[in-house]
Amino acid sequence: MNNKSAFTGLIKLEKRSAGEVVRLGKVKFPFRPQTKNDDPVVKLIEELVAQNLLMDALKILALALPPREGIWWGCLAARDTTMKDGKKTKALEAAEAWVFKPSQETKKAAEKLAQEPGDSDVEMAEAAFNVPLPDDEEPPMAPPQLVGLLIFSVQLESFFSHKLPEDINRQGQLLLARGLDVAKGGNGQIGEEAENNAEAPIG
Repeated sequence: MNNKSAFTGLIKLEKRSAGEVVRLGKVKFPFRPQTKNDDPVVKLIEELVAQNLLMDALKILALALPPREGIWWGCLAARDTTMKDGKKTKALEAAEAWVFKPSQETKKAAEKLAQEPGDSDVEMAEAAFNVPLPDDEEPPMAPPQLVGLLIFSVQLESFFSHKLPEDINRQGQLLLARGLDVAKGGNGQIGEEAENNAEAPIG
């Protein structure tokens, strides 16, 4: 994906600089990016995509998105690998419930299911539980990068859920397109997903 328009209008990322996000995730790159620390993080994501470093781009996007939007993007990826017969797991339902109504009630439900056996669905429940809320009695003890790294982990699980290189690449492009749509204020559902679902935008 190198369409310039794909990287415009990313309103959910406007307040994040490249350096801030890189420091947050302690990210290392296999080359020296041209993007400067004070540049918008969108510029870094675009540069990584242009260099065919899709996994690095997904990681930066996962760290840069606000928690609700990022977890929703992660939930879409978790659907790829955990939904059987079109049914969501309880952990995935709990994570999505938190996205649409972040509260102590949904946070506690996510906490309970984050301790159950599972895969990417449980990671999203864990991420939801670890997002600070204004009325928390005690702030989460997790490091600030944990939520973004969990979101990235789920993207990777979906990325490599295919075996053929062309399918892996196609899935990676889909994951990126979803994330950029969420960053624009959309619901992250692309192509057939958008046709088959009528879920509202996040935020």
